[in-house]
Amino acid sequence: MGFIEAIFGAGSTVMRVINTAHQLARNYIARLVDEALRERVVDNQPSSNPTSVTVNVYNVQNEIKNIDLEQTEIEKKRARDGSLNLSDIEKLEELQKQREDKFEQWQKAKTQEVITEQAKNPDAYETSFLNNDNVHILQFQMGQVVLEKRCVCGRPMMLQHRDRRDGSIFLLNDFFWSCVGYYSSQCRSTQKFQTQDIGLLHKANILELQLSNTELGQSFTRPLIQKTVVRLRQHLGEEDRDILCPTHHVPMILREKDKSNHSNVVLDMFHLRCPHFQCQQTVKLKSLAQIAAFLHRKEERGIF
Repeated sequence: MGFIEAIFGAGSTVMRVINTAHQLARNYIARLVDEALRERVVDNQPSSNPTSVTVNVYNVQNEIKNIDLEQTEIEKKRARDGSLNLSDIEKLEELQKQREDKFEQWQKAKTQEVITEQAKNPDAYETSFLNNDNVHILQFQMGQVVLEKRCVCGRPMMLQHRDRRDGSIFLLNDFFWSCVGYYSSQCRSTQKFQTQDIGLLHKANILELQLSNTELGQSFTRPLIQKTVVRLRQHLGEEDRDILCPTHHVPMILREKDKSNHSNVVLDMFHLRCPHFQCQQTVKLKSLAQIAAFLHRKEERGIF
């Protein structure tokens, strides 16, 4: 799973006991499963084949990519000619609406995929309570659309953090939520990362999330750094289907900085970039947790 699988929302009580939280998480999933199954009955969708949900996710994402290709051709024409005729302008507006409609479909399909996986394997998940020493659990999710965290406008939100240019360790109060509409100027809303967001459900078999932030840093020795760089370079130019451009909703592509700009420091070498024509949206892989998350999504194994 590529993003925070469940978030206890703004109306929930902060949970103090792990067992209680885990049971509440299971109840939460069970409720979503019931809702999804009822919705499938209404839509006449088969509920006996979970893989059909996954296929739908990829189909919708591919449709968004095809829309993006059409839009790119028109935008290249505008860049070349300096303007567009009325027909092209209308087509661009139509494509933009189609993109947003398909993104809504993707959100629905992705949510059902998450619910199906959690319902099938509830014991594969655990609840973590965050503090400043395991803040890397949040960094593991950076750049991903969190479907169960909604903006006041109804759009999903993305987890962000402020910059720490001095290289110091991130703290919980550095994180905040940003509406996906922020990047297309459709909604400029942000929200603080509140205490009610502390109980997070995630996969239990991720070694990096079982270590403290300090332990993770101490474990990243020079031989492991070199191996990690080699592994990342094997994926250059590949899509990360769980990290979508917040503007164009297409999967971002792994890139490496020009060697003159990163001084061989692994946390400054790689980033994910939107492939859309002239789009500047990037997600920097600036933490060990983010690198581990990318490798988990690609190889089902993190940095260890």
